[in-house]
Amino acid sequence: MKPIFLTVILIFLINMYIVYKYSYNYYRKNTKEKMWKLWGMKTVYWEGVVIVSSGLTVIVSILLKLIF
Repeated sequence: MKPIFLTVILIFLINMYIVYKYSYNYYRKNTKEKMWKLWGMKTVYWEGVVIVSSGLTVIVSILLKLIF
């Protein structure tokens, strides 16, 4: 069970990094500087990154289970 758990955490972290790298500049560019400095805007952004990364992790885990 431990290798599966560690694999899923690793996949999640990789997905989160990829989503962050592709979306951060776009999201930051489309919000005003004054709005971005509000803590609530950053929280909404990171909630979205975590949700999308979780979904991608589930999809990748299912695909890995089907392949192996």
